[in-house]
Amino acid sequence: MQRPDELVGIDCFYVGRLKDTDGAIWQLTAIDVASSYAWAELVICKQGNPAARQTSKLAERVARELKDAGWQLERMLSDNGSEFRGLDFTRTLEKLKARHSRIHAGRPQTNGNVEALHKTILDECWRPAFARYIHPRYTGLKRELDTYLHYYNNDRVHHGRLTQGRIPADIVYRARKMEAK
Repeated sequence: MQRPDELVGIDCFYVGRLKDTDGAIWQLTAIDVASSYAWAELVICKQGNPAARQTSKLAERVARELKDAGWQLERMLSDNGSEFRGLDFTRTLEKLKARHSRIHAGRPQTNGNVEALHKTILDECWRPAFARYIHPRYTGLKRELDTYLHYYNNDRVHHGRLTQGRIPADIVYRARKMEAK
């Protein structure tokens, strides 16, 4: 991947159940492969896994924010979960003019960027958050995630092969400006 917008990985991560929440809490996660810029949000799912309409909202948000930065979402990579096979998700990507690629069954490493992001958020956000709160609440977890993502995207240096010691927001928001000159 040479530039932001070429490929965005998307997946879901089970966070858990909270005492006062009617359903399971899931983290919907997307990551731009070239820049490591991340998007994530929490949803409550009363029955099983997240729905295609929920993952569609995240896809729309990703495309909108990339567009605001001067990029056009080209392709999304997901697993074969029902939340990505649903008609809502398919129509959303068609509307966004983005291709949809699916990983091969049993090969989660194909979507390794988003899997690595899940582990990073687990280690650096969720474990400390759950250690701090006696009774965590949904609104508190949303705040923790938003605060962490701001740090991850705007302050945390990434040392990956593609990011090479840069900050994701610098790549997404400043690279386009440099390219236009």
